[in-house]
Amino acid sequence: MAGMMEERFIAKRVLKLIYLGCVTLLSGVLFGLLHQMSLGEIAVLAFVDMLFAVLLIFYLESSRIHKGPKPDTAEDYQRICEYYTAAMLIMLAASFFPEYTMPVFGISFLLAAGLNREQAFIIALFLVIQSALCTSGSVLAAACSLMLMLLGIVLTVMYEQKELRRYAQITAFALCVAVPVLCHYLEHGIPTVPLLAFSAAGGAAGVAGMQFLYDFLHERQDHMGEISLATIVDPNFHLVREIKKYSLTDYNHAIRVSRIAAHCAAKIKAHAKLCAVSGFYYHLGKFGGEPFVESGVRIAQDNCFPMDVIVILSEFYGMEHPISSIESAIVHMTDALVSKFEVLDHTTLSSSWNRDMVIYQTLNDESASGIYDGSGLTMNQFLKIREFLSKEEELL
Repeated sequence: MAGMMEERFIAKRVLKLIYLGCVTLLSGVLFGLLHQMSLGEIAVLAFVDMLFAVLLIFYLESSRIHKGPKPDTAEDYQRICEYYTAAMLIMLAASFFPEYTMPVFGISFLLAAGLNREQAFIIALFLVIQSALCTSGSVLAAACSLMLMLLGIVLTVMYEQKELRRYAQITAFALCVAVPVLCHYLEHGIPTVPLLAFSAAGGAAGVAGMQFLYDFLHERQDHMGEISLATIVDPNFHLVREIKKYSLTDYNHAIRVSRIAAHCAAKIKAHAKLCAVSGFYYHLGKFGGEPFVESGVRIAQDNCFPMDVIVILSEFYGMEHPISSIESAIVHMTDALVSKFEVLDHTTLSSSWNRDMVIYQTLNDESASGIYDGSGLTMNQFLKIREFLSKEEELL
């Protein structure tokens, strides 16, 4: 099973990496044609784009392999492809704006809102270089664009803190006006009225984008995550089918853990869907071979699972990483209890008193071990879950 999954995962990643390379090369050709460059110049630009595409692919694969069990959510290759394509198209249109008026601040904010900081910096730098190679702008104009790109990315750090958003917007407007004016002054000695007007309009548009775009993008990311969570436990999803084919016993165990964990989460208003998905795949590493925790994380990463699921899989029984969330604690509690019930005979569990004793002893022992200390699970929540499980018929 592990070999069959690995081939499928590699194909899935390679398609997206090929797409990134093709978009990069195609954008260079479009830039060159639209800006009426000669064939020789387009060929040079295509060569530069090819170098960047290779470096970008190497960076993404290196990050995926070496960043460990908690990769950035932007390692979902589908989302990288979407944001990269959108930024490329916007930059293509922006390259026709007058010198010093390109709306690059908004492009960088889009990248930083949807990708991690490293990815946003790398792509922003390439977009500025590509635009500079295609247009006849000065070095100072390119420096202005690069400065605004980098400032847009940095300001997202401030904007993520809701109490600082107003200050971030004021800073963004001031920079969108000041940086082009100062760079233009260094080159030409005097700013022009049209430049001031364009810069002010660009600053206002940037602030408006920050106000409405950031929350929209994050809501969209959450929605995409929910779709992904629903997809990866769909009976037709290839991993679900392969687990069922590999071992019906393990499949039934996963189903029970998934359902009960979701019910427990609902009782204390935790993320029920996350618990359902993570509960189903909690033993995923078993199908990838030893070391089990690393195998489970690797398979999940290769399938572009949501990061919250990957984190819970990396915290399997606290073997490699301590349990760090309420949902992770719920999945662990449920799996431990279901596993205990599966090894006990029906005679032992026929008595409600015996069953309650097994539940209380199992959960109390786990809690006393300190495994949930860093999860944020309160004693009141623990007691609610324990009480609910003592009445959960699906354990039988």
